[in-house]
Amino acid sequence: MNKLAKLLTVFVAVFSLLSVQSVFAKDFESIIKKSGLDETATVSVSVKNAKNGKVLYEYNQNKYLHPASSLKLFTMAAAYEQLGSDFQYRTQLFKDKNNNIYLKLSGDPTLTTGDLTELFKELQAKYKFQVKDVVIDPTVIDNTQWGTGWMWDDDTSKFLPKYSPFTINGNVINISVKPSKNNAMPEVKNKSNYQITLVNMLKNGDKNNIQLVRQPWVQSDMTYLKGSIKTPVTIQLPVNQLERNFIINLQAALKSAKVSPKGSIKVAPMQGHTELILEHVSKPLDTIISKVLKDSNNLYAEMIFKTSGAKFTDAQGTTASGIDFFNNYYKDLKTSTSPVIVDGSGASRNDLVTADWMTEALNKIYSGSDFESFEPLMAKPVEGTLSDRLLSISQYVRAKTGTISGISALTGYVDSKSGTKYSFAILIQNYPGSSIDAKKLEDSIVNEIYNR
Repeated sequence: MNKLAKLLTVFVAVFSLLSVQSVFAKDFESIIKKSGLDETATVSVSVKNAKNGKVLYEYNQNKYLHPASSLKLFTMAAAYEQLGSDFQYRTQLFKDKNNNIYLKLSGDPTLTTGDLTELFKELQAKYKFQVKDVVIDPTVIDNTQWGTGWMWDDDTSKFLPKYSPFTINGNVINISVKPSKNNAMPEVKNKSNYQITLVNMLKNGDKNNIQLVRQPWVQSDMTYLKGSIKTPVTIQLPVNQLERNFIINLQAALKSAKVSPKGSIKVAPMQGHTELILEHVSKPLDTIISKVLKDSNNLYAEMIFKTSGAKFTDAQGTTASGIDFFNNYYKDLKTSTSPVIVDGSGASRNDLVTADWMTEALNKIYSGSDFESFEPLMAKPVEGTLSDRLLSISQYVRAKTGTISGISALTGYVDSKSGTKYSFAILIQNYPGSSIDAKKLEDSIVNEIYNR
């Protein structure tokens, strides 16, 4: 074949590819224009072949936008490789020569009062010495409890509890609320060991519409319950004093286990010669990460993020070390933009990414040796935050949602009709009101990808 023929062949191939991409672009752009969202909001889309990185469609792909909880897909994928799928948190009991018991915390986000009770019951059954002091060692991760750029008025949201090494029972308490009879005040009861001031301003009404309000500049744990109540409900309320909450639940566990320390409960690093005698082991990391990706659990995400940072730096886990580990994991991506992240969950308004970076990161995750076991941890339609979306193509989608006021995101993978696996990222930002229209646009784009 002469040079002219070769050039003509290349030209035809390139022209055909561009023509196909042009047709695809018109279809996707038509969907976006029809939604009307891009007239006032910012819409960013990137769709690439997961195997070879070829672009199927791009729209505002290099604009920095908030990822919301879609960031969890990327922090958890990195943690999955860093820690290993079979990693387990180990909350341990050590004993010294003076019969002091050291409770060494592990940063386990799933730890419960029941777990501590069983641990101390085992201590009581196996060992017959008189416990002197119970010393809590919380040094595995730092005690910074709130993310940079998190919104102060989310303080009462069960989805955004504070987090620290003193994490237990998800750092929330259960509040029972019941309507009253004869126009009396509705009943409000704290069902937990941790007591706070509850100001009951509720009224009987024709629906449940309860608002939880705190004024941390007045008193951190005082919570006002306002609005109306029609039927009994249990509300989960985050606690503000995590160390106090942990100690109260530890005391309850000791009492249930019939362990009566001669001394007191203290908080201090473990020192001197000690012997490991017992431990509580969490479920494997893949089970915990699945909860993060399917149900968007912020507490789990932040604790895993710090744990990953601890392993990466071989030091106490911090958000900063988690960010270092994250940036190192994705440092080789060939993109013109780099993410700016300040937490592991995407709850912060300070997190910024581009759709182009997200699809490049998705392709890196796809090429990893752990992808086959990691992909099922992501939600498919009918599961978690995708339980009522994209149901007609549920077998072909794995994705992570993201939602904050005025922000919506969806990112993940689609196996198209043609057998091609595509990575996609959709970021929509700065729209007023409900996210329904944004979610509809995301679903329309994903359906269009599937049809390719």
